[in-house]
Amino acid sequence: MEEFPYDLRLPPAPYRFVWRGEPAVSCQVRETPDFSERRYWYADGTVAIIRQYRLDGSFRVMSDRGEIELIDNARDIRSPDPVSVVRLP
Repeated sequence: MEEFPYDLRLPPAPYRFVWRGEPAVSCQVRETPDFSERRYWYADGTVAIIRQYRLDGSFRVMSDRGEIELIDNARDIRSPDPVSVVRLP
């Protein structure tokens, strides 16, 4: 099992994934019976992974590049945008 220094587990909700800085240069998609996964590689060899679990629709975001930031609009009833934003390193 892979381990990453930056790991964020997200409950089922609407999310928009955006690049905080430099975007990835390549992507690999993997499908399993348990989850779908996108691996994004950066020019320096680091990676960010977005995994969505089929059972409940939750997400797990992992990276060895840097912090993963969540702007949780889905729980803020005063937010004009009901979609939470996940900023990838």
